[in-house]
Amino acid sequence: MDDYELMARFYDRANADLTEDLPFWLGLASERSGPVLELGCGSGRVLLQLAREGHRAVGVDNSVAMLARARARLAQRADLGQRVTLIEQDLRSLALEEQFPLAIMPLNTFAHLLSYDDQRLCLTRVREHLGPGGWLALDVPNAAEVYSAGTGGLALERTMRDEAGGELMEFSMLSLDRAAQLGHITWIYDEVARDGAVRRTRIPMTLRYTFPAEMRALLELAGLRLVNLFGGYQREPFEEGSPRMLVLAERPAHD
Repeated sequence: MDDYELMARFYDRANADLTEDLPFWLGLASERSGPVLELGCGSGRVLLQLAREGHRAVGVDNSVAMLARARARLAQRADLGQRVTLIEQDLRSLALEEQFPLAIMPLNTFAHLLSYDDQRLCLTRVREHLGPGGWLALDVPNAAEVYSAGTGGLALERTMRDEAGGELMEFSMLSLDRAAQLGHITWIYDEVARDGAVRRTRIPMTLRYTFPAEMRALLELAGLRLVNLFGGYQREPFEEGSPRMLVLAERPAHD
């Protein structure tokens, strides 16, 4: 079972208000001419927004459940159908018959690659799918901030109303393996019916945290050049205390 087989049912509701990163991705797409390749497109949160703005977008994910949700959302927008292509593939063995001027990996997609070798292999495959001068942009947590925050108990992330008048409560708990650069996250979703009955779903997930110097080395090994590191979606400089690490890399125009 992949991490998102259970998560898919809750993902769109839990992330319905997550829009702060969209201008970042849309801005990059506007700066490049041609289609956008989204790696780890999930249920289409970013992908469909790209299509709404007139961009042709190809989304790749290895989660059958998340792609099913993306297809269901796409079916409700027939006007976007010709702009969006959805493909089930593993990013470590990516094989598409097209090169792109821009590839993106939003919101922790890269962190789901749980070893240095897996990350290097993915980046190598991505490079093969970028045209000369093509860009790769990815978004991961600032590893130093995760490490300094440490771990705690069960935290209530948000409470949402459902269509039946009940509540959905989202909790999380983090356990760090700093030596392996892994964070073991437990997501807990409590569905509280109007009569007070509770149905609990527990979803384990693991992320790998990558530090800036390590990221630069990974990119170089894959044949990519680091262009910039940002600390937030407004393209703020990456520095101590930045919550995110947004990476902009380039396939050199002349390899």
